[in-house]
Formats: sequence, C-alpha cells, structure tokens
Amino acid sequence: MPNPAIQLVENRRDRSICETKSRYDVLLHGVKFDQLYFNVTGYVGYLPTPDGAKLNIGEKGISVFRREISSLNREFAAAAHKTAK
Repeated sequence: MPNPAIQLVENRRDRSICETKSRYDVLLHGVKFDQLYFNVTGYVGYLPTPDGAKLNIGEKGISVFRREISSLNREFAAAAHKTAK
C-alpha cells in the first residue's frame, strides 16, 4: 500500500512553554502544509484537498481531524487512480 497523501505528525518543539497540548504538522506528500494547534476547546488548522484548496473544519478534537484526514486520503487515492488511467 502506498504512503498516504496526508499525514499528521506530532511536533512538541514548536509549542510555547504555556501550551499543554502538542501541536501537529500536517504533511502533504511529506512536505509541511500547515500546523494544527490547540485553541480553547479544540485543534485549529487547515487540511489540503485533492483540488488544491484548504479545508477548515473548525475547532475540533484531534480525533475528528484524524477521521477527516482518512477521508481525504481516500479522495487523494481515488483522484490518483483516476489520473493514472
């Protein structure tokens, strides 16, 4: 199975001393696309879409972002399969 297009990598180095939650780098094909950071009630940040846009799902828990990334990875795989034919 090929590597997923979008990956979430925990990044503890970029958080400030007052932050209690880790930040997460959003990687698109291994290159940093954006960063998720914890706001008041959840994580905030952008996710890439197969058409090149940025998706903002609002302030949500990390599990919601992981589920959305799984869905987007399926869309990326379908788009790659469609262009390969």
